[in-house]
Amino acid sequence: MRRGSVAAAIALLLVAIALASVVVRRCAQRRTSHFASSVVGSDRWADDSALARLQEIPLYRTLIHAKAMRAGTVDGDGTLHVEVDLRAVIEPRLAALGIADTSGLFPVSARGTISIQSSVGLTATVGLRESWIFDGPATVFDLFDRNPAGRIETLALDAIPGAPSALVRMRLMPSRLADPSFGGAAFAPWRDRASFAEKLLGRPLRAEIAEDLAGPAVFALYETEADTEAEAVLAVELRRSDRLAGLLDMLFGLGALTERATVRRYRGVATGSFVSGSGGPGLALAVDGPVLFVATSRARLESAIDARRTGPQRGGIAAAEGDSAASWNAVSASAFVAHGWARLTRSADEAKLRGVKTSAALWPEGVSRWRLEVHGPAPAITADPILPFLRSLFGRRQRDGD
Repeated sequence: MRRGSVAAAIALLLVAIALASVVVRRCAQRRTSHFASSVVGSDRWADDSALARLQEIPLYRTLIHAKAMRAGTVDGDGTLHVEVDLRAVIEPRLAALGIADTSGLFPVSARGTISIQSSVGLTATVGLRESWIFDGPATVFDLFDRNPAGRIETLALDAIPGAPSALVRMRLMPSRLADPSFGGAAFAPWRDRASFAEKLLGRPLRAEIAEDLAGPAVFALYETEADTEAEAVLAVELRRSDRLAGLLDMLFGLGALTERATVRRYRGVATGSFVSGSGGPGLALAVDGPVLFVATSRARLESAIDARRTGPQRGGIAAAEGDSAASWNAVSASAFVAHGWARLTRSADEAKLRGVKTSAALWPEGVSRWRLEVHGPAPAITADPILPFLRSLFGRRQRDGD
């Protein structure tokens, strides 16, 4: 064979090998493209085992589908590393609630490490340890103080009465309430109503409230006989209470004139309870010393005032222990919350979530990053009682108004 023919044959062989490698690589990428790109810091592509491992967890099997996973790998010990498109997860749920335009309040994506610890005995149990990182701006986190300071035990926590089945502690950044662009387009109707009220009263309400709130706040949820209903108390610490108390007095007076409010004094404190125009759940408010109370009933409100006067009475679920640097803590062992999250995620796993205790805490990292740490037998979201409570509250008002 001529020397030129040999060279041409070798060149053709090298080209064929290169083309074959490209085809093989493209096919491999095509098989995993529905899980998106590689995990940060890893050269492995997400594969079916990552999604299968994730779907072993109640709620996640219906909440996070293949198209929502940008990346996912499984370590040799079964630890999951995932990157999730949060908008793809939440937008269908928000649309079903009629609030699809609020998806911009949430982070675009989240990176998580999930350790699943299973034990098999008389009763099979599953324990989870989750760590999620949220990068970039997200309005849902903007109200939280990135530099919280002070002791974990606050006046607001000491004023929580009775035996709640779920508890949330927050350290807020009140100054955000006065930001004219707070919440973007999603909060525009709320800002318009606030602006109208300020013009009507001739007072900068948002600025005054932002100045008066100290930051620490506690939300407590209480079970009722029905898993589909619950009661709640919100306690917020105040820097100064006179202006807010005067504003409530004005609100109580207007409510009494329209026969929508019942105003009375309890232990020397002016209290007002309001009836919903649709006949649904009402609202009760009061300022007692340095604490603002908002409750779903007058009975809950008065019990909170009693608790503040007599000192902390621990009962029900214990306050989640955590680092004082946490901007948000939540703990839940509530059947109502389990039912609510099962409804929100359209999951059939409600029975596996009932009565289990899940705790979560949110810490700031750097300039704009947040880290969520979770421990318990249920996913991170099930520690939060506020969203299921609000869904139930507005759902009842809509039903009662029909």
